[in-house]
Amino acid sequence: MKILFDHQAFTGVRYGGVSRYFYDLMVSLQQKGVETHLSLLFSNNAYLLESDAFRVQSFRYFLGFMPTNRLFSQVNRLWSVTQLMRNHYDVFHPTFFHPYFLTYTQKPVVLTYHDAIKDKFAEQFGHIDNASKELKQKLFDRSAQVIAVSENTKKDLIELFKIKPEKITVVYHATAFQNLKVPETFQIQVPEAYLLYVGARNDYKNFIPFLKAVAVILQKYRHVQLICAGGGSFNEEETQWIQQLGLTDRISQRNIDDFTLFRLYQQALAFVYPSLYEGFGIPILEAFAAGCPVILSRASCFPEVAGEAALYFDPESASDLQQQIEKVILDDSLRQSFIQKGHERGQFFSLEKMASQTLQVYQRIA
Repeated sequence: MKILFDHQAFTGVRYGGVSRYFYDLMVSLQQKGVETHLSLLFSNNAYLLESDAFRVQSFRYFLGFMPTNRLFSQVNRLWSVTQLMRNHYDVFHPTFFHPYFLTYTQKPVVLTYHDAIKDKFAEQFGHIDNASKELKQKLFDRSAQVIAVSENTKKDLIELFKIKPEKITVVYHATAFQNLKVPETFQIQVPEAYLLYVGARNDYKNFIPFLKAVAVILQKYRHVQLICAGGGSFNEEETQWIQQLGLTDRISQRNIDDFTLFRLYQQALAFVYPSLYEGFGIPILEAFAAGCPVILSRASCFPEVAGEAALYFDPESASDLQQQIEKVILDDSLRQSFIQKGHERGQFFSLEKMASQTLQVYQRIA
């Protein structure tokens, strides 16, 4: 069986949950003997460039960031169209919601729906992607199957779109961190004690309210700091709040690769995920794999993913968040119990299972 994936999630994105999902899926399918082809010529995606699984060429931003990305996206799209017209594949799995492929393929199409944030909360977070609800409906109509990454996301799909439940298959995410071998010699400098925040910090990520809530903890426990991993440098608003809260020397931002992120999880007091809504939440599984206690907002899919292996708080309540963090700081036996619970819960998710269940979807429709 030959599965064709396209360029959309990879052209201009160096890191990110969607590109990581597709990269891990393609590699895991290859390990099961499935032919996977990626119609992509140029990319700065770290997962691809640091791997020998796919041949891509990096590029420089000679026109500025966005204009250069648009240029190479157009080049990659033309290459994708070429691959579609050659017809040497059994199933096409586009990696995002651009409809360019509709006129170029008659083969079965599978779409993965990662979250309903844009479609459910358009007024607050309408800028998250440029695919309208109407466009997504058109693509779902054309698709033979839709993969939802959680039962919560499947429920959102049924509520938001005209789509039959039997057309949706839930396939949970997984993480390569379960099999990541970090060399003993790879060590990083970290504070004596710190809380960890991972990823983007915009809008629905609830970062500024989280920052205000955690400031009370950092002032009370002077040995504890906050590290924000990834997500880029602090913007002007974030910097102003950090200064206003008197936390300039207590909060830091770090750029990351997989080894660095694994060590940050491994040595943190806890990983805190304050998002208002997510489709799945891969960092939860990363933290489980690295042996890091997890503190989650009681929202969307989080209880479905983490089960009883996490501490939960009301994302609208600063005091509730502070209480959960204090539990972890003050009770080491509690920390150790949640490390063990996280390890056990993490075994429920695997790349092999994700690849096998996705392959079953392909086989049903090919």
